[in-house]
Amino acid sequence: MSGLAESPAVAADISGVTTTLVNTPDEFKSLLTSSRVDVAALPTITAANLHSRGIGLSLIGVVDADLLKVLAPKGASGWQALRGRTVYVPFQGDAGDVTFRKLAAENGLTLGDDFEVAYTRSIPELMSAVATGKARYALLPEHFATLALKGAPAEENDDLAVLLDVQGEWKKATGAGALPQSAIVVRSAFAEDHPELIAELRAYFTTNTKDLAEGGLDRARTTELAKATGTTEDLVAMLIPTLHLSFTEPGAARSDITTLLAEAADLAPRSVGGDLPDGAFYGE
Repeated sequence: MSGLAESPAVAADISGVTTTLVNTPDEFKSLLTSSRVDVAALPTITAANLHSRGIGLSLIGVVDADLLKVLAPKGASGWQALRGRTVYVPFQGDAGDVTFRKLAAENGLTLGDDFEVAYTRSIPELMSAVATGKARYALLPEHFATLALKGAPAEENDDLAVLLDVQGEWKKATGAGALPQSAIVVRSAFAEDHPELIAELRAYFTTNTKDLAEGGLDRARTTELAKATGTTEDLVAMLIPTLHLSFTEPGAARSDITTLLAEAADLAPRSVGGDLPDGAFYGE
């Protein structure tokens, strides 16, 4: 969302942008149903869940990024390094949990027999477990994965490192072109009232993510992102180019979205609200 308020592509049709940080799906539901939020960025699985629960929203598009990392002690290699281990995972039923469990199964690991998962209720809780040495194997999204690597304790020089890159592993296992784990959605009523603005937003997000992927991050936006994420400008400047961001409109991304949601429905039907979303979710 960074830079949206100053974007020439949408400035003529908006009077300003107010940003609200949200922590839980129920908060998203409250804001969207009360019309206090028009556009939201949230996990794709959460968006599908809200749509299935009768919340009127549709996709502006989805974002693929190299976000999810499995951390492990240095020297560990491949999926078999998880055998006999407990992996700490945030948010049961979320995209990270679904993709991780799917990939573990594809690589011959059975949850409960070959490895265990310990769920945490929040990212800070998981970060604390890593920082204290309790969680030696963990699934974390960026920028938290990088922060965890910097802050993990050394135990006989057994520091943590990235064991697995979930984005690459997902594409290899499923044949999908992308892992569309993040969604940008709009209230359906707002989209119906402002179709031209929705088209402008899609154009903006396409250009914005391409610019960021190619290193187009100026000092002002670096400062904005650092403030929003509670981290340093140096970390933002270093990390953004490594995420390989891309934005795809709903029609072009539908096959990859369906792959993700179908896996989520298979592993945890309640995570997507029971059924896969209908055409209205894709703006049809």
